[in-house]
Amino acid sequence: MTNEPNDTMRINARLDEEYADKLAYIQQQTNQAVTDVIKSAIELYYQQLQQEQKNALSMLIQTGFIGCDQADPDLSVNYKSILRDGLEAKYDYR
Repeated sequence: MTNEPNDTMRINARLDEEYADKLAYIQQQTNQAVTDVIKSAIELYYQQLQQEQKNALSMLIQTGFIGCDQADPDLSVNYKSILRDGLEAKYDYR
């Protein structure tokens, strides 16, 4: 894959016989060029992935999992010291 000067990408792909037949079938059924078939396939796959990501996020929000706990606002920065302090308080046998 190389970047063309006009912001397009050239793709060189090797297809086995099964996928070559599928591509030929799609072209025959849709009357599209290979480039257009590939663009459509990429767009379809992209939309599917975007939808899956949205569904996962919405499920977490709907179940209340996101935002269900309270913690220090700087937890992501100081998690090691907070964890160490908590474990020492819980398991300090001195």
